[in-house]
Amino acid sequence: MQEEYMEYYAKFDEEKRLLSQNITRIEFDTTLSMLESYIDPSCNLAELGAATGRYSLHYAQQGINVTAVELVPELVEQLNNNAKRQSLSLSVYEANATDVSFIENNTQDVVLILGPLYHIQSKLDREAVLKEANRVLKPNGIVAIAYISRFFVAGLLAKMSSDLVLPTMLSELNESGLVTSPAVDPFFRTGYFAKPSEIESLAVQTGFCVENHIATDGYVRFIDQEVNQLNEKQYQAWLKYHLSTCAEPSLLGSSNHGLVIAKKCS
Repeated sequence: MQEEYMEYYAKFDEEKRLLSQNITRIEFDTTLSMLESYIDPSCNLAELGAATGRYSLHYAQQGINVTAVELVPELVEQLNNNAKRQSLSLSVYEANATDVSFIENNTQDVVLILGPLYHIQSKLDREAVLKEANRVLKPNGIVAIAYISRFFVAGLLAKMSSDLVLPTMLSELNESGLVTSPAVDPFFRTGYFAKPSEIESLAVQTGFCVENHIATDGYVRFIDQEVNQLNEKQYQAWLKYHLSTCAEPSLLGSSNHGLVIAKKCS
């Protein structure tokens, strides 16, 4: 399973994904906005699952001391190349988010986990990532945990093809958060799709107190054509509206991505 995941992301343009369309821009812009009050230039920030460095490099540009951890070698290479091209300095490690023993205890102000939980199918491994975040954070440090909602994925499967609307597939997704059918691409087969309440529980169980929980992109994936056609002024108007409503609990399950922000409390 990990080999298939690694192969998928070795070929996938993650950096372009965040910026190529309004429906993906909103994920990036919302995440930055929600984290703004927790991050300042004096921070030590670690990103577990940094991909090509879109977030890590953004914060490095602000003079923040950034440690970026990424598992896929091809993405690590892209991250290093991006940093070099932008003349940015940060520490980059090729490693699994479940074990970041090279980061010392109680040294980080903020830990970002903005991708790893999408593909960690083992509950013990998901807990291990959060335990590592807790270990490396200073007292009252902040963790940001992104996830993909299994309720959104059910709708996405139906939107992709009516052939995917099968009792067995929907039941498996609803009960386990997995989609193992060979009829879907590797992103889904290697994915883990969570219930919003589950991520809050995971944070609490690993020593965090939940500060905020937002629907990162809201329901834009179900009105994707309309949102992608917005001009810049219209996009900014939609973003402003979205930021004012994204903490509404009733939106969490319908959003593609969710974000839990929590403080180290033990």
